[in-house]
Amino acid sequence: MIDSISYRVLTRAGRFCLVTAFLGVQSLLAQATEIDGPEEAPSKVSLISSDFPGEAWKFVSGKKGAPFSETWSLATDEEANLDYIICRGQPYGYIRTKKIYSDFEFSLEWRFPKDENGNSGVLLFTTGEDRVWPTAVQVQLHQPVAGSIFPGGSAKSANEVRNVEMLARPVNQWNKCFIRCQNGTVTVTINDTAVGEVTECDPQVGAIGLQSEGSEVHFRKIWVRELKAPQEVEAIGAKAHRPRRKLKKLARQLTSLR
Repeated sequence: MIDSISYRVLTRAGRFCLVTAFLGVQSLLAQATEIDGPEEAPSKVSLISSDFPGEAWKFVSGKKGAPFSETWSLATDEEANLDYIICRGQPYGYIRTKKIYSDFEFSLEWRFPKDENGNSGVLLFTTGEDRVWPTAVQVQLHQPVAGSIFPGGSAKSANEVRNVEMLARPVNQWNKCFIRCQNGTVTVTINDTAVGEVTECDPQVGAIGLQSEGSEVHFRKIWVRELKAPQEVEAIGAKAHRPRRKLKKLARQLTSLR
């Protein structure tokens, strides 16, 4: 028969064993996590290739029948050993990705070789008809106000970022633009300086474009990193385009009644 003192000793010993076992399991879990490592972050995907435009880009020109090579070409900076895109600025138009994106990070470097008032821009969430200019949220690369953010076409946003201070470097020097798009919010950084953000963008899914807007401009180190799985983006895109298809169908029906 166990007396009360022995019972208390055994109870304490049992508790000690349970705590020790629990700590042991926690240690094993921690080791397993350490071995497996953290979940890998999505990788950057370069949007410049030796066969530019390749399968990545679609060409849109405001001049009917204009050849791609009239506006866009690929060159190599021998000193830096880097390929870069040359946009001659004429005719007006843009190239856009064939792939659509929703939540993502996008970065590039750009320079205007001669024009102190050089103009170009990055088009985000480009949707609808390919025309000059399309529905998109634009990040300005216009030399005096690079980093401005505003909607164009039928795009909308809760606010705009305009008339920013001069952040671009002198002509023929490379500038860096970093853009983050998440849940309809677009955040822009120019040359490591935070410019601002625009919220509640509509649309929130679409292609990424680079503008030909009157000035010769060069682009390099162009990459994108998706923050959403491609299947999610496709689902969002299908949902976003459905109402527009219905409106187009309704418009055709109304036209046929005239």
